[in-house]
Amino acid sequence: MLHDNARLFDEKDKSFVLAHNLKGDDIEKWVKQFKENETHRLRKRKDSVILTHEILSWHRDDAMNISLDKMQEMAREYIQKRNPKGMYVAVPHFDKEHYHIHICASGVEYRAGKAMRMSKSDFGKLKKGIQNYQIEHFPELSKSVVEHGKREKGKASDREYNYKHRTGRDTQKEQVIGMLKTCYKKANSRDTFYQLLNDCGLKTYDRGGKTTGIIFGRNKFRFNRIGFTEDRIEMLNIMHNKQKELSELRANSKDRVRNINR
Repeated sequence: MLHDNARLFDEKDKSFVLAHNLKGDDIEKWVKQFKENETHRLRKRKDSVILTHEILSWHRDDAMNISLDKMQEMAREYIQKRNPKGMYVAVPHFDKEHYHIHICASGVEYRAGKAMRMSKSDFGKLKKGIQNYQIEHFPELSKSVVEHGKREKGKASDREYNYKHRTGRDTQKEQVIGMLKTCYKKANSRDTFYQLLNDCGLKTYDRGGKTTGIIFGRNKFRFNRIGFTEDRIEMLNIMHNKQKELSELRANSKDRVRNINR
């Protein structure tokens, strides 16, 4: 992980190594700490998992929006959601045209001896959780959003299953709503809202001379059908105008104070 020539450095030859619940910055010292921590294992078996190799990765089409700071923040969040009581080493890499992070995790919690094993259900929740965090904080990484946790066929009607399997629309709808909410919070006007959507890869489309929705993948989503009515979007302009008026009032008040002082 640390000596691989695919390890990622920026233009200033800087990178990061995230060591969680580990002391020092030396590989041999970390190895000793991992081994020492393993002696605290409560239930010992011959086939116990001593370490796990886990990876966070992003689609190559998101390369222009990736940065070391974003990758480090995502690694920290992953550790918190995975189990902050474990021991981790995380290192960013770039290989085969996509960015990713290699994570070495201990098999047991730090000095507690409890196994770090995750059930399939918990692992599914972890993947959804870290992706939702990415959608909320980095909606511009839209190409890296994947469809986690599709329901199995036996849990839905044949018609519903076939439709979702063919289009993936239901899962996409949740992703789209999440990205729209994030962009809406950041926007200070209708125009900036649309611009933020486009920056995230959500191309807007017009109907009857008005911008009425976005295109995500092969599907179209109309704003008013996913909770973003004309009135809600227009509220951005109303709030923007109020903030502008308030700024002008404050500026005028300062001018009056200066005139009085003179």
